[in-house]
Amino acid sequence: MPRPRRNAPAKVERIALGDLRPDTEALLGRVAYLKLALFESASAVAGRATDLGDREAITRVAAAVLDQHSELTALIEARGAVSAAAMHPFTADIDRYRRRLADSGWHESVLTLHLSAGLLDDFFAGLAAGLPEPDARRVVPILQRDIGHDALVAVLEQGLAVDERLGSRLALWGRRLVGDTLLVARSALADVRDAAGQPASTEARRVEPILNDLIAAHTRRMDRLGLTA
Repeated sequence: MPRPRRNAPAKVERIALGDLRPDTEALLGRVAYLKLALFESASAVAGRATDLGDREAITRVAAAVLDQHSELTALIEARGAVSAAAMHPFTADIDRYRRRLADSGWHESVLTLHLSAGLLDDFFAGLAAGLPEPDARRVVPILQRDIGHDALVAVLEQGLAVDERLGSRLALWGRRLVGDTLLVARSALADVRDAAGQPASTEARRVEPILNDLIAAHTRRMDRLGLTA
């Protein structure tokens, strides 16, 4: 007697960043607060630098991130909203992320700044491309602007050249970092709908291409430093 055929697993329609339609005020509020948090972190890292050149380089990165924050809050206020009120719903998640990555050495903190800012800018710039016009045209260039990643890479490369044990520490830290940073991206998807108006994150497998692209970009940044992702 032939066995009954098992039902095939339901087909999951995967989505890419370009398929998503974020809420403008929510995205602006979330990213504006993220930039404020990154500015504070970068300033703290600069203050801990023992080399004056490193301090100067990282201070310039902090200034570039603050410029991004200021431009995003200006867009919020141009919409008639109060920037602090728009950012407030996202403070708890982002502050929790910062606390999880705060207890580290100085070079680990520089790596955090380089990788987390790069990964999250990639993600939110792609997400912002789905905003209605003219919002997309205004927001995407802000997030695509280079904050000084080459300077951060140079600081890290100098440390790796001096301390042969630093590479294994940074490789381990980078592997931890990517998981925590992906949680920030996944949290943002809770506020987003696809082109059909359905919530983007109702099925985890739907957003796999988005997260896989972020992991690939993270791996390329680690490879540039000679670190294993």
